[in-house]
Amino acid sequence: MPILVIVFFFQLFSCGENPKQDRFLPETLPSEEVVKLSISSDASLAKLREVANIKGQTLTEWKESERSFVTDQEISKYWSVERKILPKEILDTDSIDRLRESIRIRIVWSRLFHQSGLKWKEKSYEIGKKEILTKLNLKSSPKFGSSSAKWVVIEWSDYLCNFCRKTFPHTKNLLSKYKSQILYIHKDFPLDGDSEEGMFPLALGRCLWEKDPERFASHMQLLYDNAKKISNGEDLHVSEWGSYPDCQPQNLKSKYFEQVKIDMKEAVELGVNSAPSFWVNGRWVVGALNAETWERVLKDTMSH
Repeated sequence: MPILVIVFFFQLFSCGENPKQDRFLPETLPSEEVVKLSISSDASLAKLREVANIKGQTLTEWKESERSFVTDQEISKYWSVERKILPKEILDTDSIDRLRESIRIRIVWSRLFHQSGLKWKEKSYEIGKKEILTKLNLKSSPKFGSSSAKWVVIEWSDYLCNFCRKTFPHTKNLLSKYKSQILYIHKDFPLDGDSEEGMFPLALGRCLWEKDPERFASHMQLLYDNAKKISNGEDLHVSEWGSYPDCQPQNLKSKYFEQVKIDMKEAVELGVNSAPSFWVNGRWVVGALNAETWERVLKDTMSH
């Protein structure tokens, strides 16, 4: 009886699991884009919060608790494979630290998914270049580069999207660096496709593409910078747009909104459900990208 009491009190006042217990380690970790897709699902997020609540924690507290259990030895289990995706030219200390931290976080999410009974699945890469291009209406879509380019990059985004705005300067630099080696296609994915205000910036972008395709990359940056003003119907004082009176919110033709709606319908049919989303030579990439992650994506998709 005394032994049972001691065990009871140990369990009652011990936080978390027994540190000696074997902790879940999947054969391969979910990619960052799969984690983002999983937690963007209302059903998955509700299940994770339900399990966290049973543990007497918020989801953030549960995640931080699991994070504290991840060891360097566990990170090393995946490090030897994942380090190969870093280009040699950016294999510096900061890049290594970021990748190891990414591994740590994805170990945590894999454990949260496992304990919640959630199965993750990498987005299918089966759709090839020819197939995806036939599924898209490219007639009026902004695009740069040659159809014979080494990489085809298709981006679904919204000028009102913060993560899209943060990614765009890196995408623009990438297009400048690789030039004819990339065929870039921009597709609209409005965060609010139910209101005209929510589609205003994208519709205005279609107008600018029609009027001035040669300088559209520069127009895209201006669209990100002024998206909220455009959506709110405020007066715009963008000198670069002064020559295009048709490309003002109050003057936009309905055809530009229809083009945005067509893109949105295509995106849904392809399974795109968040912005920014990218298709790069058969690989789906979801979420914000920086210069380093863009280089990794290009390296990973060279042979596709």
